[in-house]
Amino acid sequence: MPSDNSNVARWTEDSVESFLIYDLFRAFWTRTVGLFFREVAVRNSHLIPKSGPVIFLVAPHHNQFVDPVILLMHASRRVYYLTAAASMRRKFIGFYGRCFRGIPVERQQDLAKKGEGRIKLEDRYAEPTLISGIGTKFTDQIKVGMKILLPKDAGQARVEEVISDTELRISKEMKELEAIEALTQPDGTPYKVAPHIDQDDMYKAVYQRLNHGECIGIFPEGGSHDRTEMLPLKAGATIMALGATAENPELGLKIVPTGLNYFHPSKFRSRAVIDFGQPIDIPMDLVEKYRQGGDAKRDACNELLQIATDGLKQVTLNTPDYETLRLIQAGRRLYQPTQHSLTMAQQVELTRRFIKGYTVYRDLPEVKELRDRVEDYNMQLRYYGIRDHQVETMQVGRLHAGALFLWRLLWLLLMGLVALPGTVLNIPVFIVTGVFSKRKARQALAASTVKVRARDVIATWKILIALVLVPLLYSVYSVLAVVFVRRAPQWAQPYVGPVADLPSWAIYLCSWFLASFMSYTALVFGEQAIDIVKSVRPLFLTLILGEEHTELLVAQREDLSNDITELVNELGPKIYPEFSKTRVKEQLGDDKTTHANIINESADAFHRKMREGEQAIRQRIGPVGRKSRRQRAEGDAPKYRFNPPTPSTMDQLNSISPL
Repeated sequence: MPSDNSNVARWTEDSVESFLIYDLFRAFWTRTVGLFFREVAVRNSHLIPKSGPVIFLVAPHHNQFVDPVILLMHASRRVYYLTAAASMRRKFIGFYGRCFRGIPVERQQDLAKKGEGRIKLEDRYAEPTLISGIGTKFTDQIKVGMKILLPKDAGQARVEEVISDTELRISKEMKELEAIEALTQPDGTPYKVAPHIDQDDMYKAVYQRLNHGECIGIFPEGGSHDRTEMLPLKAGATIMALGATAENPELGLKIVPTGLNYFHPSKFRSRAVIDFGQPIDIPMDLVEKYRQGGDAKRDACNELLQIATDGLKQVTLNTPDYETLRLIQAGRRLYQPTQHSLTMAQQVELTRRFIKGYTVYRDLPEVKELRDRVEDYNMQLRYYGIRDHQVETMQVGRLHAGALFLWRLLWLLLMGLVALPGTVLNIPVFIVTGVFSKRKARQALAASTVKVRARDVIATWKILIALVLVPLLYSVYSVLAVVFVRRAPQWAQPYVGPVADLPSWAIYLCSWFLASFMSYTALVFGEQAIDIVKSVRPLFLTLILGEEHTELLVAQREDLSNDITELVNELGPKIYPEFSKTRVKEQLGDDKTTHANIINESADAFHRKMREGEQAIRQRIGPVGRKSRRQRAEGDAPKYRFNPPTPSTMDQLNSISPL
């Protein structure tokens, strides 16, 4: 038999080669996904242990195959993921999974097959574990140890005994309300049958990695989704942590809760924040209970799972529905803790604190009143087609608005001219990725029981399709460029003269480089142009509707902001003892953001020049007497009363709007 030393040497040699492949693919994918996002901020990366085994628990799983790459972008160590075996069996994903040294995990939902016939409970009270079948063949299709799965994750149970083709007994009663409703229908319910899965090999692979001081990444929800709160966590991660520590008490394993928070996760050039929580030590008393097996082992796993869940809630945003999330985000935007702007990561942390505060105080009368006023304010913003941060732009008179309107149109023209060539080149990419990703989302939604709109798969498919389509498209453009140079018509001879003597391969490579440069320039300058486009509509509203409408909206926002700030400053210390309205930025912590390159800096310089010009315009035109007009408006109308223009006025506005 080979010695232990030879085994270690062979493992080290294999690891060096696999590490090299891993690092190459990690660099490629982190830069590729980095192009998809405009900004990715990280909080508390210093909490990641510098050495020793680590399990990263990552949630919520809102962006399918993009989520693992976001962690790789900001984790200071190599991270290896548990990957669904069904995904590893697919050619493309399986290839990359092996390059990233992924550990395959069989999931019962991937192996489940539709059961023949339908099942029901004949007597829910007298025989709650006796399942009857209608047109079933239990003896042929089901064996002891298999699981019965109900539709829409209503419930599942292990088969304890197969009595006949139409009767079987499960190990315990399914007490979920959805399961009871499905099983007590007169005609029964359809079902699926999943085989028993032996995960011993998977656990051994995990234990081996951890004993070598490596890091494992796990998405404990079990699959990607687009809900506003985390799904119930699976116990597999706690079994791994307790099992590895039980085998090696000196392991020193840490669990790091990791939260992923996206601003529009499916949209190109959106933003994201990754937040690392306080590392969790494995309690040795739970390890002792785990060693005992049986109920003690189950209790130990559940206790550690609760600790991990609490840790994840500290780094994630969890609300019961989208309406509540929108309400919380609106309140956070209206809150004015300091005169300083908050970074993106600090905004996420503030939103998390708002969620906790709203959960605790949502039944207070003053909170209910503010909720109604915020919803009314949001409705008015939707009516005008603007966002909250654009209301400040409307604090100007018609002359001021007209000057700023023309100034921004000028800069929009300049930015648009820079971005136009690359945008035209990539129009086929935008169309194909949009159509194909939405089709994949519909397929994922039809196959899932937890997705709301299946937006969690859109970004993944946009990136995968673009990776194939962009090189193909640029190759076509380059070939066309070579053909054009070689067969240029008479009128084009003066333009192609300097490159006509170059070999075809050089023209091809230059065309490829030029197309790539134009596309990236369009990417950076184009998003700056979009920001300007969004800022034009409030000025246009002020210019057309006049101050009698816009001033009231501005005044309402200011009053609402003051009231929210006052209430938060009053209630905040009751939840967060360290709360201080003068030190909000320090309390929310600092963050780091992916840095830009020379093209980004050039676009930012353009933007700064535009802002400097606007400041000059503001100083030249001078004040417009907003305060006195606002006071007159408040004297003539009740507080918070807002009279929007008539629908016919808005129709006319939209018909002539440059947007």
